[in-house]
Amino acid sequence: MRHDETVVPVAGSLVRAYRAGSGAELVLLHGGRRGGGSGGARQAWEPVWTILAGHARVTAPDLPGFGGTPPGGTVPTLTGYAAWLRAFLDACAIDRAALAGVSLGGGIALRAALDMPHRISRVAVCGRLDRRLDGVACPVLVLSGAPCRVAEELAAFLCTTRSR
Repeated sequence: MRHDETVVPVAGSLVRAYRAGSGAELVLLHGGRRGGGSGGARQAWEPVWTILAGHARVTAPDLPGFGGTPPGGTVPTLTGYAAWLRAFLDACAIDRAALAGVSLGGGIALRAALDMPHRISRVAVCGRLDRRLDGVACPVLVLSGAPCRVAEELAAFLCTTRSR
């Protein structure tokens, strides 16, 4: 996985994040397996990193409490993580982005699309989806497989600038 690893101050905590590529902004949100030893963003997105970074400016943070990011004061709910994501986007100077999320990350992406529709251009959810999509204004792609199994479809959807 070729990337720049960085640490971004967000809401009083230091967040480990990975960045690569150029073009439209794409933020990748990993799933949550606290007890399962989640490696965070790197573990979740490494299989498709090169493909996605070839089409967009990709940023993948370790969510609070995962990988190299301490829990900080983030409330561990979809609303809490979405508020944290807003602060992360601000800290990275990302005005508008496509989001992709696996499991918990997919729920955060959808909550963010509801809470800040002017900042989210499209959402892809990989894995199980237990939330309704009512009210989400941007295009949403729901994939049943892991990102590594649907990499090309994910890149085609997330890294396009035309409206769907």
